[in-house]
Amino acid sequence: TRTSSRPSGSSSAAMADASAGVPGPEGSAMKLSFARINQEMSALEVDLLGDEGLEYADWSERRPTFVDFFGQDAGFRYLRAKGNSIEGGTSEVLRNVISERVLGLPTEHRVDKDVPWKDLPR
Repeated sequence: TRTSSRPSGSSSAAMADASAGVPGPEGSAMKLSFARINQEMSALEVDLLGDEGLEYADWSERRPTFVDFFGQDAGFRYLRAKGNSIEGGTSEVLRNVISERVLGLPTEHRVDKDVPWKDLPR
């Protein structure tokens, strides 16, 4: 069969968004995928190293002047990979974005949607 060279409605809308500088779903999907892959790879590394995988040279709670992910211990990489699912938007938020905006699924029920901020219990 021959496919049409004319873009479908959804792809032409995506091309219009891309040309207008509107971000597409690719960034959310890539971040979600990277966070999961990074966590799985670092967990595998710790498992393969056994007890040595739990060793970590510096457990101090200070901000480093330079972050060298690959020059660190497996323990550091394992703990640091957990942050990938938090920074830049949590993985849960990204899953909601993908499900609602990309897949067109119904939004999650929110009891506070029409309640002013000042009236929300805290």
